[in-house]
Amino acid sequence: MHLSLAFFDSFDWRLHAAGLRLLQVATPQGKVLRLKNAAGAETVDAVEISADPGWPADLPDSDLRRKVADLLEMRVLLPVARVDCEVTGLGVLNEDAKTVVRLQMLRLNCDSPEVREPRTLWPRLRLVAVKGYEDDLAALAARLADEWEWPRAPDCLFDEAVAAVGREPGDYSSKLEVPLKPGTMAVDALRKVMRNLLDTLERNIAGARADLDSEFLHDLRVATRRTRSALTQVKHVLPDDVVSDFRQRFAWLGQVTGPTRDLDVFLLELPRYRASLPVAMANDLDILAVHLRAAQRVAQQKLKRELGSVQMRTLLDDWHAVLDADEPPGEPGWFADLPVERVAGRRIWRMYRKVLKDGRAVFSGGHAEDMHALRKDCKKLRYLIEFFRGLYPQPALKGIIRALKDLLDNLGEFQDLEVQADTLRGFAREIADQESDSLSTVLAIGALVADLLRRQQAAHERFAGCFSAFDTPDNRAQYKALFKSGDPQQG
Repeated sequence: MHLSLAFFDSFDWRLHAAGLRLLQVATPQGKVLRLKNAAGAETVDAVEISADPGWPADLPDSDLRRKVADLLEMRVLLPVARVDCEVTGLGVLNEDAKTVVRLQMLRLNCDSPEVREPRTLWPRLRLVAVKGYEDDLAALAARLADEWEWPRAPDCLFDEAVAAVGREPGDYSSKLEVPLKPGTMAVDALRKVMRNLLDTLERNIAGARADLDSEFLHDLRVATRRTRSALTQVKHVLPDDVVSDFRQRFAWLGQVTGPTRDLDVFLLELPRYRASLPVAMANDLDILAVHLRAAQRVAQQKLKRELGSVQMRTLLDDWHAVLDADEPPGEPGWFADLPVERVAGRRIWRMYRKVLKDGRAVFSGGHAEDMHALRKDCKKLRYLIEFFRGLYPQPALKGIIRALKDLLDNLGEFQDLEVQADTLRGFAREIADQESDSLSTVLAIGALVADLLRRQQAAHERFAGCFSAFDTPDNRAQYKALFKSGDPQQG
C-alpha cells in the first residue's frame, strides 16, 4: 500500500510557533487533514479534503479551519515537506498459526519544493494490536526495545522530514535580530545588520512575484525601508558615495513596490469596510471590490516584471559586493572604525531628543502635517533601536520599545486613516466616471470616508495620552542610561 504525508505551515512558521503541526494524509481512500500538537496528539477533529490546503478560508467549515485561520490571519499555507510511504504488511504468528500482532514496515522518502532529489528517511516498523492478544504486542515491543535496542520512533515525522529537506522550523522571521558585540567596529556591525536585511528582502522576492500572499511584499518593503533608514540614519560609517548611490537605488525599489502594496491593503480592509456599513449597504461595495482586484492584478504584473528585471538583479548583486567585500569601496566614513556602541548610542540619543522636541510641539497644538513628520522620526528611532538592540540588555529595552510602539501605533493609525479616506475619494471619482450605475457604490464609499475620518479624529484625541506615556520621567531616565553615554558630544 502507498500513502503520503504532507506538512504545511505559513512561510513564517505561525503554526509551529503555536506548537502545532498541520499534515495532510493521502491514501487510496482519500485525503484527510489533521492538526496535531508537538507530541503528535490530535487537537481537533480531522477534516476530509479533496485538494492541497491553501487559504485557510477555503478549508471545509470546521474547528480545524477556524483554529488555523485565527493563527495564520492573512497568510497562505505552503508545503514544508512531503513524505511518500510504502507500507508492507506482515503478521506475527503463535504456535497455533494465529496472527497475534500485525506489523507494518514503512519505507519513507521525503522531498520539498526546495530539494531536487528525494531524501530517504529511516524506515519504521509499526506494531498494530490484534484484539485479545495485547500481551503479545507488549512482549514484542519490549523485546525490540530491550534485547535488540531498537529506538522508539517519534510519534510525528515532522522534525525528521523538515531536517531531511534542509529546513529548520523558524528559519524565517521578519523580526530583525542581529547579535552584536560591544567593541566591534561600526562599519562591520552596520554591514552585519545590512546583510540580515538583504537576506530577508531576497527571501521574499519569489513569494512577492508569485503573489502567494500579501505578507511577502509587506516584508520585502519593510526590509527595504529599514535598509534605507540604516543608510541615512547611521551617518558617516559607510563611504559617502556608497550611501548616496544605494539610497537612490533602494528608493526606486520602494517606489515600484508601493502601488501593489497599497492595493493589497485595501483588499485586506475590504471585509472590515463591509462590516462597518449598515447591512443594507454592504453589497454596494461590490463594484469597489471588482475595481480593486482589477487594479491589483495590473499592478502585480508590473511588480513581477520589476522584481525580475535587470535593474533589480544588478541592485542585489552590487549590494552584495559592498557588504561582502573585505572593505567597502571608497573613502571610509569618519566613524567607520569607532566601536559600534558609541555610534549607536550617539544616533539613538539624538533621534530620541528630536522625537521629544517635536512631540512636545505637536502635543501643544500641532497640525496633521506635524503628526506625520513625528511619525517618520519615531520610525527612524525604532529602526535604530532595532538595528543595535543586541548591544543592550533586553529587559531594559522592553519598556522603552513598548512605549515607542504604542506611540507609533497611534500616529500610524492617524495617518493611515487619512490616506485611506483620500484614496477612497479617488476610487469614488474613478468609479463614477467608469460605471453608469454607480450611485449606490459612491454613496457607500462616502459613508466609509466619513467613518474613517471619525476614527482619525478619535486617534488624534488619543495622541495626548500616548505621547504622555512616552514622555515620562522613567522613560527619559532609561534612554539617558542606555544611550547618552554613546554620544561623544554629551559626555
